[in-house]
Amino acid sequence: MTGGVTGATKTTAWSRPAFRFLLVAESVTLSGAAVSTVALPALAVLELRASTTEVAALAFLGQLPNAVALFAGALSDRHPKRPQLIASDLAAAGALVTIPAAALAGALTIGQLCAVAIVLGAAKVTHDAAAISLLPAIVDPDQLQDANSRLGAASALADSAGTNAGAALVGAIGPARAVLADALSFLVSAILMWRMRVPETLTVSGARPGMVRDIAEGVRYVARQPTIRTVIAALSTLSFGLAIMDTYWAYYLLVPA
Repeated sequence: MTGGVTGATKTTAWSRPAFRFLLVAESVTLSGAAVSTVALPALAVLELRASTTEVAALAFLGQLPNAVALFAGALSDRHPKRPQLIASDLAAAGALVTIPAAALAGALTIGQLCAVAIVLGAAKVTHDAAAISLLPAIVDPDQLQDANSRLGAASALADSAGTNAGAALVGAIGPARAVLADALSFLVSAILMWRMRVPETLTVSGARPGMVRDIAEGVRYVARQPTIRTVIAALSTLSFGLAIMDTYWAYYLLVPA
């Protein structure tokens, strides 16, 4: 007699409708953000004739919100994550649409670009913290590895596609109009997050320590974990190098000799 299958077939993260919403939303926003990565420096150099210092300030301010990543993580643990995702997407879209509006009115300044870069950076930090915290509520524990693998692959593909699309859009319609593609991507993401349905369980606020204590405990935990500590140090070094590269490529590649 032929033996039957003893175990149930393992399902993947893709089988979860909420994960599909999240995966598509993350891919769309990453593609759009890559467009702005090209368009904002191009706008500063080509349209506003920004100096080296101004381009450096634009790159620095875009990375500055990363300094509050710990606060964003604590915030995502204390409040529903879907509203945070939607709010961050809408804030980013709202900031971006001011650029073509100001350019059309002839009122665009490097100061406005810097302000938009700060809003985009803060929205990204908030969005990423909420998305990471939401993932365990979307998939089963045994699906987390598959979910993270799919998100990582989609992120790499979306970033590459967005960068190429950004370069093409800047050349075809100009950098000011190109950022509208990023604004649209955030609106699409907000709609997908609004349509996603997932239960969220929050710890009662009165039973939790203060946010500062939460952050301090998180820092101490990371400091005690050699693997996590090494990964964070490597990612921080990489981010620092990329920020320097963003400054130099925008200025020296775009400025005519």
